[in-house]
Amino acid sequence: MMRFQDSQTHANLQTAYENELSAAARYRLAATQARQEGQISVSGSFLIMSRHAMTHAALWQKRLLNGTCPNTMQNLRDAAQGEFGQWTWKYTSFAKTARQEGYGELADLFERLAEIACYHNVCLCRLADDLAGERMYHREEDAVWLCLACGYAHTGPAAPSQCPVCAKPKGWFEAMGEGFE
Repeated sequence: MMRFQDSQTHANLQTAYENELSAAARYRLAATQARQEGQISVSGSFLIMSRHAMTHAALWQKRLLNGTCPNTMQNLRDAAQGEFGQWTWKYTSFAKTARQEGYGELADLFERLAEIACYHNVCLCRLADDLAGERMYHREEDAVWLCLACGYAHTGPAAPSQCPVCAKPKGWFEAMGEGFE
């Protein structure tokens, strides 16, 4: 029997995974457009279908990865690496090609998106460093920690282990002014 990674079934799973991710993004964009047109019910339907597509993608991802999914630290590192690639060569190369072909406006857009990818890379690396170094939920000096679920604000050097209002765990807290904005 051939290795699973070399099989057409594996290739089909990869394609299905990518298709579901793409569908989820397209449906979110369609939901935004429907909402702008005042079609709130249609927008809601697109958002539901987007969540369904993400669930399907998660099912395919789990099978592609032999029943496991990357943890948050690995996801942060993978995302940072992806943004680094977009920033350093993909969008830069796309901009160069667009400019050579006479599409200056698109070249400018690729260059601007490369700058955003650079920012994303920095943010993702910072998050990974904070998570690895226990800085995610602790500071040397007092900070205002906001519960992202209910809005409770706590002042102190560390996020509370549990929100006293909604009982969400520490992972629902963010130091105000330090999030991904």
